[in-house]
Amino acid sequence: MVTSIVLSFFHPCTCECVLQVGPAGSHFGLLACLIVEVLNAWPLLKHPTQALCKLLSITLLLFLIGLLPWVDNYAHLFGFVFGFILSYALLPFISFGAYERRKKVVLIWVCLLSAGFLFISLVRLFYFIPVYDCKICSYFNCIPFTRDFCASQNIHFKREEPVV
Repeated sequence: MVTSIVLSFFHPCTCECVLQVGPAGSHFGLLACLIVEVLNAWPLLKHPTQALCKLLSITLLLFLIGLLPWVDNYAHLFGFVFGFILSYALLPFISFGAYERRKKVVLIWVCLLSAGFLFISLVRLFYFIPVYDCKICSYFNCIPFTRDFCASQNIHFKREEPVV
């Protein structure tokens, strides 16, 4: 849910002409949460490497699908990042001693502070200091395999001058 709130702040600046609906970013947040669960329960799992590789291959496949038109990779990326950071901070953890517990408490605070810093940075970057002339940014959402492959998206990262 928190990743959806973050994405609602971030998304209007990536593409003004496309209305993003659906839970794509939240799904990536849940996928990141599953990865954090595997990492937290690593000593308890029988085949933790296999579980982690399976989740990472699913994540990579979904990011590659995000390179097609009309699939928002920015929602995927920031949903995954915030889901990963906040999962470390908010999920219950297993501690095997006092040292492990102190280490986890420090990790929780680092994750909460970094999530807050990243959220404030995104709001500042995309609402107060927007970047409009980024030619590479459009390739993260759609790679033009042919000349007209991404043309139907009509994504233009230009600031329009106000009519006076």
